[in-house]
Amino acid sequence: MYSLTLLSLLLVSVLTAEALPTTTTTADGLNYTFPAGAHWPDPLPITVNNYSYIHDPSMIKRQSDGKYFLFSSGNSVGILSTDSLSGPYALVGSLLSNSVAPPGEAWAPDAHYENNQFYCYYAISTSGSQNSTIGVATSDSMDPGTWTNQGKVLSSNTNDTYNAIDPNLFFDGNNTPYLSFGSSWDDIFQIQLTSNLSATAGSPKQVAHNATKNPEIEEGSFVWKNGNFYYLFFSAGDCCTFSASNLPAPGGEYHVVVGRSESAHGPFIDQAGVPLLQTGGTTILGSHGRVYAPGGESIFTDTYYNSSTSSWQERDIFVYHYVPADGPHPYNTSYADLGLNGIDWSTGWPVLTELQV
Repeated sequence: MYSLTLLSLLLVSVLTAEALPTTTTTADGLNYTFPAGAHWPDPLPITVNNYSYIHDPSMIKRQSDGKYFLFSSGNSVGILSTDSLSGPYALVGSLLSNSVAPPGEAWAPDAHYENNQFYCYYAISTSGSQNSTIGVATSDSMDPGTWTNQGKVLSSNTNDTYNAIDPNLFFDGNNTPYLSFGSSWDDIFQIQLTSNLSATAGSPKQVAHNATKNPEIEEGSFVWKNGNFYYLFFSAGDCCTFSASNLPAPGGEYHVVVGRSESAHGPFIDQAGVPLLQTGGTTILGSHGRVYAPGGESIFTDTYYNSSTSSWQERDIFVYHYVPADGPHPYNTSYADLGLNGIDWSTGWPVLTELQV
């Protein structure tokens, strides 16, 4: 989901703001449904100290002390921490600082707590390349300097039908671990992992594909179970290089799409009944207000104290990045920001909500 190298991003010029195009009333050229009259909620206002680039974020809460850890593309997978969802967030280190990664840029982290330790998957690649690697690092605490790089989990080259980037760990109904992954080429795949979560144990299976002529990118997949359904989210469209004077056609920029299935392995169907393998997908988040090209999504379950009920409760948090359409660096991906929203699952489909802390 990170289709520029970090060096390229840093060279993007400061751009001049212009009015944000409307993207919520029609379908784009990919047949992704943009709900008529949709009004997506604004992200939670946050504070980030001395750090300007958050992309492909993954977030997890350490239960021992309630501290949140945020992992981001760039900076050898930057690690930020905070005591509150609203911040302030501060850079505390890098995932791969104590190990040697393969050549390329490190991006698209995916953090989890399993088997009494923390795992963070990551991708190594370069812009437009299919020579890519997914790796994993482990830690007992997530503190900087405690991560051990366990190395390669999966790789791809020009002979493959997939691109081994944008990993996401999930478990199916038999509690068998899988990775969801992919970008461009034949889009989104999943593959079984071994019980130690550090190697593959099967062959990739395609689960989402854009079959249109000159298709936009599908990438950044994320699988989440709620109720009786598994939901497959992914990001579609242009993610990274924008010019205020020459923006993509409305809907052509990054947006978040979803389908669901009673099986973790599909077939995944959108809200209109179109399979994701046939260019389906319902958009649940697109550009609005100062939020431009949202994507790189993930979800985690937060525990919080509800003062109105005097009890501890759980809530799912939708995590993503977006490019600010205002401020000193409008439409500049080098200044991508963190988006956080709640999720209402009551209709059987995810509807994003404003988040209160």
